[in-house]
Amino acid sequence: MVASEVTVVILVALVLGAFEWRVTARNTGTPYNGLGAVNGVLRRDSAAPMRYRVLVPWMLAPVPERRQTVVYQALKTVLIALALLAARPLVGVRGVLALAVLVASTFEYDYWDCYAELLGVALCLSNNVVLVALGGALWGFSRETALFAPILALVASGPAAGLTALTGTAALSLVRAVQGHASLYCERWMLRAYNWPDLRDALRRWDVAPFVSMAWTVGAVAVVAFGRGAMPGPLARTAPLARTAPLALVWVASGWVLARARETRVFMPVALWLAGVV
Repeated sequence: MVASEVTVVILVALVLGAFEWRVTARNTGTPYNGLGAVNGVLRRDSAAPMRYRVLVPWMLAPVPERRQTVVYQALKTVLIALALLAARPLVGVRGVLALAVLVASTFEYDYWDCYAELLGVALCLSNNVVLVALGGALWGFSRETALFAPILALVASGPAAGLTALTGTAALSLVRAVQGHASLYCERWMLRAYNWPDLRDALRRWDVAPFVSMAWTVGAVAVVAFGRGAMPGPLARTAPLARTAPLALVWVASGWVLARARETRVFMPVALWLAGVV
């Protein structure tokens, strides 16, 4: 049964990877994100936060330029597959299918770091110190939210896991030391600058993305308020995912205050708790 479930998860990941490539193809190569940001990261002259998201760019550094696009898309698919596999013990195979649908709803622009973040969060919830250490490091080389890894692991599994997850903080420190100081490319506080105008003008622009992000936000609040007690099996109230459900609101708050909330991928880890209930 376990082998068949793993096979299903891998097939779902391959489909997601192909679908993501198709959706984001028009955006691939822009210098502000994804594949287009790789050279700026390697030259250490791009703005923050792109300059500090180094996992995939560092892996692409030895790859000939003519092959980078294919290798990059393969790496994104691998990150999606690993994230779904890491989520399977937390949400079960049916939960992974729900998670896949939620992930697909975020496809719009070419990014890889959100899938690495999802993988890091799932591993930090694993209750296995080796996987927690690995998850913290991968997360730290991918997104600045890895500062939250020790707190997440502590609440999920206790002090040993919390200390182990400091690999995320160590990775962030290493990246900052290597990449140097970079100024933000945008405003620091985004609620008034972008997010309220995005919501206000969504219907006029025929932009569904802000409403998807609002749906995720309402869902996260509902999970915290009503959903934890209903989680079955590995999602029971004593399991890491249920214990940490209130922490999903950290991504909700930071997504609306510190990020462009219409890009639903900024809430990506919340999909774990949503999938657990769904």
